[in-house]
Amino acid sequence: MDKLSVLSVGIALGVTSALTSMLCALAVAIWPEATLDFFGAIMHGLDLSAVRSTAPTSPGRVLYGVVGLGIVGLLAGVVYASIYNVVATWRRSSKSRFSP
Repeated sequence: MDKLSVLSVGIALGVTSALTSMLCALAVAIWPEATLDFFGAIMHGLDLSAVRSTAPTSPGRVLYGVVGLGIVGLLAGVVYASIYNVVATWRRSSKSRFSP
């Protein structure tokens, strides 16, 4: 198993998370009811209408969420790749010690 680039995985997951957040914001702006229904179905039938905001969404708030989720994705990717590299190194070393 090859080692993963910690920063590359972090950036990839951060950008993917930010893009997903932008698409979600767009879906909520265009199809608010259908988007809530879709995410309710993903959450095994949870009724999300009770938590729906009545205040209009501002571009600043959307940007705040996109950037925030991008940073969380970056950190999650860094943690994931770091753990993967530790596990991969441990597995490689244990295989070489026990192989004939």
